[in-house]
Amino acid sequence: RALAMGRLCLAALVLGAARGLLPRAGPSRAAGRSPVVDLAELCDKYDAFLLDQFGVVHDGKTCYAGSAECVRALQAAGKRIVVLSNSSKRRRETIERLQGLECGMCTYLDAADVVAGVPAISVFTSGDLVHGALSALGKGVVDALFEGVLDPGQTRAFVFGNGDDDEAYLATAGVEPSEIEAADFVLARGLFCTLGPEPADLDFSSPDASDAILEVAAHRNIPMVVANPDLVRPDGKNSPMPGVLARRYAERFAGRCVLVGKPHPAIYDAAFAALASVGVVDKSRIAAVGDSMHHDILGGSKSGVDTIFVAGGVHSAELGVPQGRHVPPDAAALDAFFAEFPEDQLPTVTIPGFTLAESGPR
Repeated sequence: RALAMGRLCLAALVLGAARGLLPRAGPSRAAGRSPVVDLAELCDKYDAFLLDQFGVVHDGKTCYAGSAECVRALQAAGKRIVVLSNSSKRRRETIERLQGLECGMCTYLDAADVVAGVPAISVFTSGDLVHGALSALGKGVVDALFEGVLDPGQTRAFVFGNGDDDEAYLATAGVEPSEIEAADFVLARGLFCTLGPEPADLDFSSPDASDAILEVAAHRNIPMVVANPDLVRPDGKNSPMPGVLARRYAERFAGRCVLVGKPHPAIYDAAFAALASVGVVDKSRIAAVGDSMHHDILGGSKSGVDTIFVAGGVHSAELGVPQGRHVPPDAAALDAFFAEFPEDQLPTVTIPGFTLAESGPR
């Protein structure tokens, strides 16, 4: 059934291209701000997609309807897909997740492989970039991420963990969990626990839950390295993420922060390098797809590519649409939502969901 659906999606993609990818008279607009279209109307315009995963393709456990088929159809059509994820984990976890959800073949190489004419998905995670830079410190090398921030051998960290793979992540990066009084830096991977001589769980329902720790860190003038700069988790409850911690450290305590991941440059630089290695260098033929205005759309805009906003993601409640569903937002609601952002940070287009299916009347 999945194979048949994938073939159907690919057929729709090819048919759309033959018709100029304009099945309707034209895209509807939310008060002229950002056209609301279906993804099939855009595919012929781009050779590569910088694709977010959480809130676009899946919710962490289950693929959204039509999303896995869409990824496979784009691959089969020769489109390059580079997944950019603000995950604090290494990219192996993302690759295994995507393959387990039958989203298509991924590669561990920076350049996308091509097997039987189908390009594999490249994956870059903020956690993997941080891991590489931390590993280099232990070898006496300062990665560009940490220039002017950390020195070789500074590998003791007070860790806010994701509660899952923290121990293995730190061990393979050569990082020693430390009390805040002896740490060289703070590492923020999640808001589920802290690691050190006395690991602890914290209740982040209160914004000042970590203030005692942050106050000591600021007094000692140590930086915070943020391996996941997201503000909220697309879990239906908008649970806080490490980006909230970084914001508080910077704003309340004037702390120094190194934020890695979208919307910051390093992860885009990695993606562009991978695409250039396979001949995709024209940024007008690359689009960033995501559901977060603060990360995916802002980061894509700052990196110089077109942006495709997925309405049914982390902002779904604000737009009055169900999360993970292919339902077009009301034009007035979308216009009011976009009015909160600067014009130069608005998406090029908006799609209801990441699928090649038509969303119906808008």
